[in-house]
Amino acid sequence: MIVFDVNVLVGAYLTGHPSYGAARKFLRESLEAGGVGVPDVVWSGFVRTVTNPVVAQPPATWPEIRAFMTAVRRHPGYRSDVRSMMSPVESFAALCQTVGATGNKTSDAYITAVAIDHGASVATWDGDFDAFPVHVIHPPK
Repeated sequence: MIVFDVNVLVGAYLTGHPSYGAARKFLRESLEAGGVGVPDVVWSGFVRTVTNPVVAQPPATWPEIRAFMTAVRRHPGYRSDVRSMMSPVESFAALCQTVGATGNKTSDAYITAVAIDHGASVATWDGDFDAFPVHVIHPPK
């Protein structure tokens, strides 16, 4: 199974993104292979990013966002049970402490904790994930 990070979803969504084609293909192929999960915190970060006029011009509209999210979430290869951690929040806190995660890296730690709880890899272009005890997939750009 693969847990997606915000940056890959954004790349697969924004047609003007430099990695749009590769990210879209990776998302499609991953869904077709089965076992794609997107934690709620990633969906939140996705929406925050694609509605930010500094990142997306024009910013995404709610109908566009909901259509994309619905298409991903309704695909047979999407794992709707991957919404958050299955284990207590202590595993997240312990992971943060173990790797010294602070600030922005705590979001990465949470995504990693979700992946670990679900026995999954993380798909991201963020090199910070390499510091975590999880298999990281860096999709083609």
